[in-house]
Parts: sequence; structure tokens; C-alpha cells
Amino acid sequence: MKAWLRAVILVPVAVVMVCFALANRALIVLRLDPFDVIDPPPTFDMPLFLPIFVGVIVGVLIGGIAMWISQGRHRRAVRMHLRTIEMQRRQADELAKLRDVQQLPPTPFIG
Repeated sequence: MKAWLRAVILVPVAVVMVCFALANRALIVLRLDPFDVIDPPPTFDMPLFLPIFVGVIVGVLIGGIAMWISQGRHRRAVRMHLRTIEMQRRQADELAKLRDVQQLPPTPFIG
């Protein structure tokens, strides 16, 4: 089910991306420093879709990293709760073992 849903979403996205790349394959000149007129830096000739795709990928990565960092306190809380649960489970096991130990018969009262 999960693979089918993933295919239903990813196939149309891939088709749109391929159509976009084919429609924007004209070469552009990419300059790294547009303000240096006297000694221009190296330029790169590349298709238009390439810097757009790179920009989208970099944006998704930066957004993912920002979300991962912002959710750190929640992951820390989950780890703390899991440790507490594990400690309580160990204590419950120890108490169950103590309960299963045979009780000594009562000693007669001498006195």
C-alpha cells in the first residue's frame, strides 16, 4: 500500500520535472560575481533548469535541517520518557521476582 501511494505521488512529480527540464534546456551564462566588471570571474554555460533544480534541492535540504534542529527538544523528551519507561519496567520485573520468591513459614512465637 505504501509503495503504491508513493508511486502515485512520485510518478506525476517526475513527469512534471522532466517536462520542465525539456522546456528549459536553453543555455544560460552563470556569473558568480556580477559586480566585478574589470576582471570578471569565471562563467559557466549550463541549461536553465540546472540552477533551478539545484536551488530547489538546496532549499529542501536547508529546510529539512532547520526542522530537524527545531524538533530536537521533542526527540530529547521522547528519549527521556523511554528511559523512564525502561527503568519502571526493570523495577516491575524485580518486584515480580521478589513476589515469586517462596515465603518462609512463620516462626512460632517463643516467649
